[in-house]
Amino acid sequence: MKMRYLAAGLAVIGLGIGAAAAQSPAEFLANADPGKGSRIFNKCKACHTIDEGGPTRVGPNLWGVIGRPVASMDGYSYSDAMAAFGGVWTVDRLFTYLENPRQVVEGTKMAFVGLPKPEDRANLIAYLNQNSASPVDLVAAATEGAAQ
Repeated sequence: MKMRYLAAGLAVIGLGIGAAAAQSPAEFLANADPGKGSRIFNKCKACHTIDEGGPTRVGPNLWGVIGRPVASMDGYSYSDAMAAFGGVWTVDRLFTYLENPRQVVEGTKMAFVGLPKPEDRANLIAYLNQNSASPVDLVAAATEGAAQ
């Protein structure tokens, strides 16, 4: 009898996980809270600054990171892996990267293990987006990225 309840409970949990995985970044970004993202950014502050013209630390300054070419911050020495990753930091790329940086870019210098909760990633991206001279419409940007 207890086994049946355990199986039912696990099935419900599995459905919840499956539902979260099925949601697109745009759906999470539609409800993103930059205030919560600011609190999440506290995990990043030991290595990153986010001030316009701010210095690099262990990691590059993240002011205006959305839409910026990967590995392009002057004065910061990127890993070969990050330089080879190339491209641009789109909303979708950040959403994926922030889940597990070391898995997405094997050989990155970033020691942070990532943000497994999509809500946390969306909130952090909303905060990063505010810290830019050219913030983007996050939902539109994520929807565009999904269409590509």
